[in-house]
Amino acid sequence: MNVLLDEVFIPFSPKLAAVVGTKEALFIQQLHYRLQISTNVKAGDKWVYNTYDDWTEEFPCWSAYTIQRIIRNLEASGMIISSTYNKMPMDKTKWYRINYEKLPLLSAQSGLIEQAKSTGGTKQNRLTDQAISVLAITKEVKKTTKKIYSENDLATIASVIEYLNEKASKRFKHTTNPTKKIVHARIQDGYTLEDFKSVIDSKTAQWLDDPKFCNFLRPSTLFKADKFENYLNEIPTETTASISLENYASQELDFGKGENPYEL
Repeated sequence: MNVLLDEVFIPFSPKLAAVVGTKEALFIQQLHYRLQISTNVKAGDKWVYNTYDDWTEEFPCWSAYTIQRIIRNLEASGMIISSTYNKMPMDKTKWYRINYEKLPLLSAQSGLIEQAKSTGGTKQNRLTDQAISVLAITKEVKKTTKKIYSENDLATIASVIEYLNEKASKRFKHTTNPTKKIVHARIQDGYTLEDFKSVIDSKTAQWLDDPKFCNFLRPSTLFKADKFENYLNEIPTETTASISLENYASQELDFGKGENPYEL
C-alpha cells in the first residue's frame, strides 16, 4: 500500500482513451499539462520541447520506440502538431503542441479546462483552479526542478559532440540525457566551446592511436568534473610544443665525447 501511495499518478480519461487509445490518452494528458507551464512560445502558441529520451523520463514504463510510435499516431490523426524551432540545423529535436480543435472530449473533461482571453484578444485554453489541485499529484509537478537547457546551451552541446565525433571518429548523440548533463555542467562552470575543443584536440592526439586509451575518448571521461580542468591545463602552448620538438629532433648521440663507461 505504501508503494501505491508514494507512486506518481497521471490523470486518465477513459472517454478520451476510447477515442485515441489508452497510451495516446495518457501522453496527451501529460503533454497538456506541460503546455500549461511551458514558456516556449512560437507563432503565438505554446510548445513543449522534448527528445524521445526526455519523454521516457515522463513515462519510464515505455521505451523510446514506444513513445515514438505513440507520437506518430497522434501526429497522423492531427491531434498533436509538431514542428522544429531549433537554431542548430543538426538539432532535430521536435516541438509539440495539442490541436485542441481535434480534442473536444479533452476540452470538456471534468471542467478542468476553460478558455480565457489572452493579451492579444484571442482565446486560449488554460487550467481551472480545480485542475491545478487535481494535477498537484502528477509527475510533472514533482519535476518542476528539472533542468531546462537554453537554446544557446543546446547549440554548444551539439557543437561539442559533433567536434568530438569528427576528431575521434565516434558516433555519440548530443540529445541523450547523460551527454547533455555532463557537457552542460561544464558550461555552467564557465567553460567555453573553445575549451571543449582544446581538450578534445589534446586527448585525441594522445589517445586516438592507443588501442587501450582510445576507448576513453568519450564525454563521460573527457568532460568529467574532476578531470576536465586538468586536461585543459595540461595542454602545452604551440610555442612550447614547437620548442620541445625541435630540441628533441636536434639531439645527437656522440660517443666520441664524454666519459667512457668502461673506465674505472
